[in-house]
This record gives sequence, structure tokens and C-alpha cells, in this order.
Amino acid sequence: MSGEFAERFPANADQAGYWNLRGEQWVTHQAALDARLAPVAEELLTRAGLRRGQRVIDVGCGTGATTLAIAEQVGPEGAVLAVDISAPMLALARRRVAERSLDHVRFLNADAQSHGFEPASHDLLLSRFGVMFFGDPVAAFANLMSALRPGGRLALVCWAPLDDNPWFKEPLAAGIRRLGPPEPQPPRAPGPLALAETGYIDEILSGAGFVERRIETVTTQLAGAATAEEEAAFACQVGPLTRLLQASEPDPATRQSILDEVTERFRRYQGGTGVRIPATLHYVSARRP
Repeated sequence: MSGEFAERFPANADQAGYWNLRGEQWVTHQAALDARLAPVAEELLTRAGLRRGQRVIDVGCGTGATTLAIAEQVGPEGAVLAVDISAPMLALARRRVAERSLDHVRFLNADAQSHGFEPASHDLLLSRFGVMFFGDPVAAFANLMSALRPGGRLALVCWAPLDDNPWFKEPLAAGIRRLGPPEPQPPRAPGPLALAETGYIDEILSGAGFVERRIETVTTQLAGAATAEEEAAFACQVGPLTRLLQASEPDPATRQSILDEVTERFRRYQGGTGVRIPATLHYVSARRP
């Protein structure tokens, strides 16, 4: 299987392997993830200023939450190209779109870093947490920019540093206390926090040729589960702790102790309306000259 990914997605074979072999986790928890990230997607689309009739590429579309929202806003006069490297996640996105008979949406199982997009054919590139996984981000954004018409725009959101995002930090800290740190990765390696530094984002976009680059860092809250126990169980299924658990394969007692600690860490964020976890995000915009 790894040979297949290396052949199909040579620029990002490791990421292709991960998101195709582990993508079912995100499929299983699609509704919970969509609920947590719905305000983020709404804010991103508001900032993007979508209009009817626009042609949009949804980069790293995952299971299709943003694709559906984009399709609604551009209407049948427009068009949406939803791109993702994960076949399992795309399969769910396709089903969700088919259920709504959105004929102006097209899906593409491809590596956005190297895929040959139709040149100068779209008005907007949009991504909710889908562009942090490129092996060569400058090359990836330059390739994506080639799909924009002159004057076309980019709008994306990505995570700020780990210390500013307890949804990642708290479960990971509990896992590290019992299992040790994960295998070291190169600085800025592909992953959820690869674009945590605003200077690095600007460097990438500048190198790719984008102008009018703007980055706004915003702190908000993610609406989690009803209880800390439920949110901790969710964190053991999706997120950076899951990679540590998969790599270490702890015994049941150790796994339970990690779950208990994550629960206690999340209790500080539990209130009358459930768990509300602070999140710090970068909203990024730019334009093709």
C-alpha cells in the first residue's frame, strides 16, 4: 500500500498514507468534528466574502462540511472543486453532496501540491485546516495560485501554536507524562501545527507569489461535548494524542490513566453548557497579482 501512495502522491507519500489509512477515524467522528469546528468555518466563509456564481477550490476538503457551505453560497451558477488526498474522507463528502443533489460540486482525490489544475480558472482558494500538510509548502501554494485567475483570492484558517490551543495541548501533555514524547520531527514538519508561526506563513505565501497578504490571529472557543469525560474520550480518538497512542500501544491500565488525566484537565473548561475549550487560530488572506 505504501508503494501505491509513493507512486500516486510522490511529493507527500507519508501524508497520503496516513490520511488514507487513518481517514476512517475522521469519517467516524465527522458529526462531532463538524459541530466543534462549525463556528470556525462560518467565520472563514464570512471573511472570504463568497458571492453567487464564483468558482471555488476547497483545499483539503475532508468530509465535506466546508464544501457544502461553499456550494450553498455560490449557488448553482457557481462551481466548487473539492480536493483532498484522503479517499475515505472524500467518499463521505461525495455522499453528503449527492444527498443534496448539488450538481455544481466536483471532487478530486489528489495532492494539491502537485496536481495540474486548470490554469487561471477559479476565483477563490479556500481551506479550513487543510493546508498544513505539504512537504514543500511554497511549491504547493505556487501550484494552487496557478489555478486562480489574476486577482483571485486565497482565504484559509490554520492553528496557532500548541501552547495556545488546549484542545491539542492538554491531551498530548497527559499522554507524554506516561508514554514519553513522540518521535522528534523536523521544525515546521507537515502536521496540524506546521503553520503556527505567522512569519512563516507570510514567508511561504510571499515565496509562492501572493500579494496583499494578511494574517489575523483570533482567540475563540470550540464547543465540545457535554462533559469532560466525553471530551476526553473524543480526544483519545481524534487529535495528536491518538498518534502517540497508536505509536506506543499502551496497556489498558495505562490507557485508562491517560484518559482519566485528560478528563481532569478538561474539567476546567466545563460549564453549564458543556465543555468550551479556547482555541487560537490564524485567519489568512492573500491575492494573486
